[in-house]
Amino acid sequence: MMTGNIMDYLDWYGDFDFSVLPFNDVDNLILAELSYASLDGIVKEPQLGRRLRTISVKDAANELNESGRMEKSCKLEKNAGQLLLEMAKGKRFSDALLAGYVDKHDFKNQEQFSALHIYLPDGTLFVSYSGTDDTILGWKEDLNMAYQMPVPSQEEAVEYLEKTVPHDGRMIRIGGHSKGGNLAIYAAVMCYDRLKRRIIGIYNNDGPGFLESMLERKSYLEVKDRIKTIVPETSIVGMLLEHGDSYEVVKSTGKGIMQHDGLSWQVYKNGFVKLDERSKESLVIDKTIGTWVMGLSDNERVAFVDTVYDMLTGAGINYLSELEQYKPAMLNSMVKEMFSMEPEKAKMVRRIIRALISEYGKNVVSGIRGGR
Repeated sequence: MMTGNIMDYLDWYGDFDFSVLPFNDVDNLILAELSYASLDGIVKEPQLGRRLRTISVKDAANELNESGRMEKSCKLEKNAGQLLLEMAKGKRFSDALLAGYVDKHDFKNQEQFSALHIYLPDGTLFVSYSGTDDTILGWKEDLNMAYQMPVPSQEEAVEYLEKTVPHDGRMIRIGGHSKGGNLAIYAAVMCYDRLKRRIIGIYNNDGPGFLESMLERKSYLEVKDRIKTIVPETSIVGMLLEHGDSYEVVKSTGKGIMQHDGLSWQVYKNGFVKLDERSKESLVIDKTIGTWVMGLSDNERVAFVDTVYDMLTGAGINYLSELEQYKPAMLNSMVKEMFSMEPEKAKMVRRIIRALISEYGKNVVSGIRGGR
């Protein structure tokens, strides 16, 4: 059985239009990943009271290629840019129209938000919410979800949907990867009813869940049957917090947390390679984090997240990719930040980390015994 990824899918089916091969789960992931591309100045921002200005995938790909910005982009943006170039090669996506690009970083309100409209040749609209980018700010907002709802990007997602989607009656799909999947669900749940009725699909690609109170809302139950959650076999991010919907498991070539990368998800023909269940590693980590988080009070969750964020930014670390680079000066700064903490705060951080390690150890042992 020959398998590939979403890039291979575009090579295999890029010239099949939607009348021959209808929209499917793989198309969803492609459009969800596309919103990571650096399209500032290429796809115009929405302007209040004005019709959205569109650009074809083909023309946007040419502009992105000529701009040279992909060479300076982080891996996430570079992969999405390459995806756009591949989409432009075949008639399935080349004439699709892009519009309403937003990319926002608000340090004061701890918000990272990015979104995009894709008008498909089949007459439907896909609203793509980007997941967390390479910034520490973006990951801080993700962690805030453990005790806060809504976070700023969730509110922004609803406002974006309500204010930018045209009143033309066309059917809408909403989706995103990682945090973008969470935003897609939140926007669908909270938008006004007339708009909600036009939504035919909500896609969450390995995105985190919600606090329990969200799943009890009448407006959530109204759209629950339209939600499709897809996770890799060793899903970690996609198992965080609470999920009220079922999920499909797909095979990935990645290892551990790297399976979160949608480019590692395996495709066979025009669908994902599906598995019956998640890996033991995913189950252990899920149980560990779930039990650990439930054991913390709201105040402890807030204090822990804020402390880790302050330690990293205080050390001059603003991008996640910087943590992958070993720099003595950076390590020294982090150590200095740790030693400058108030004694009570340092004690709390050590206690919470010890609890996490202890819980992981118990679940690993339990998993080994259960597997005998």
